[in-house]
Amino acid sequence: MRESKGGPRKGDRRLNRREAVAVMAGGASLVAAPAIVAAQTSLTVSFVQQRGLLYAPVDMMVTGGVLQQEATRLGLGKVEASARTLSGPAAVTDALLSGSADYGAAALPSLLTLWDKTHGTANEVRAVGTMSNGAMVLYTINPNVKTIADFTDKDRIAVPSVRISFNAMMLEMAAEKLWNDPHRLDHLTVGLGHADAVAALSAGYGKATVTAHIAVQPFTERGLKLPGAHVVADSREVFGGPLTQVTLLATKQTRDKNPTLFKAVGNALETSIRMCSADKHAAAALWKKAQNASESIDELLALLDDPGFEFTSQPHRIATFAAFLKRIGSMKSDVRDWKQLFWETAYDQQGD
Repeated sequence: MRESKGGPRKGDRRLNRREAVAVMAGGASLVAAPAIVAAQTSLTVSFVQQRGLLYAPVDMMVTGGVLQQEATRLGLGKVEASARTLSGPAAVTDALLSGSADYGAAALPSLLTLWDKTHGTANEVRAVGTMSNGAMVLYTINPNVKTIADFTDKDRIAVPSVRISFNAMMLEMAAEKLWNDPHRLDHLTVGLGHADAVAALSAGYGKATVTAHIAVQPFTERGLKLPGAHVVADSREVFGGPLTQVTLLATKQTRDKNPTLFKAVGNALETSIRMCSADKHAAAALWKKAQNASESIDELLALLDDPGFEFTSQPHRIATFAAFLKRIGSMKSDVRDWKQLFWETAYDQQGD
């Protein structure tokens, strides 16, 4: 660079040769080299999720270092990634829409309802990709309840969030099949995180504030160990087969803010899913450590080996569930193609 006579002009941020050498030696001040400091600043990525084995790919990306590997491969340098665990889908979607989180791992109903409200807007929400499928189980400690028809107004059914959680909608679909009234049991549901629901039920029938819980693993297994606990309904029966359960969501603003970083997250998600599927022991060990889970690795492996549990990038029965939500009034838009709900990071998958 050319200096003016007598040295750099006042306020000129460019470095002369002596200053550049000083910077490389670590002797220049931060004020003297803003461009270099900016280049050394880490990118930050924040994830929010609920608690459960279904969310293990997020822990693999963050705690397992897969996102950093993908970011390095794409030339992004250091990425500071964090993952917070929240109590239910409402908290996850609030964090996503408020911008306090970049990505949110949430169940299929959250994707559908958020897309329905935001598509075509500057803050449109779509899925980066799917993550996992697993059975939800409705169990109870009430000895008088054998089917959902046996619940009375004295019962309370714990779900992560009333009306909007996948668990609550499983109950609505079961009620629609039985009574042609999806909202027949809505008034019995109460919002509780899975761990809190199991803790509440542990007080025992007649003392517990809730009498039933629609759970995912490992909380299903924990709940069914309680005295008198027994299964009332299983999501595989209610949905008629495998159905995408958990997806990773992001807003258009997150996607557009740093497209290369967005691509790294998409790549890391798919890589993490493959790793969790290929080595379930490693996935269980990583999840146990990341979530400080009480189960042994052998117990977690048994849950991962359940035939209804899978880590997968393939979208399943999206349109079927979207039609159900429209039928019960939870969404207004028609879904003609599952790709309407996903960013381009998922377009290589074979979905339905």
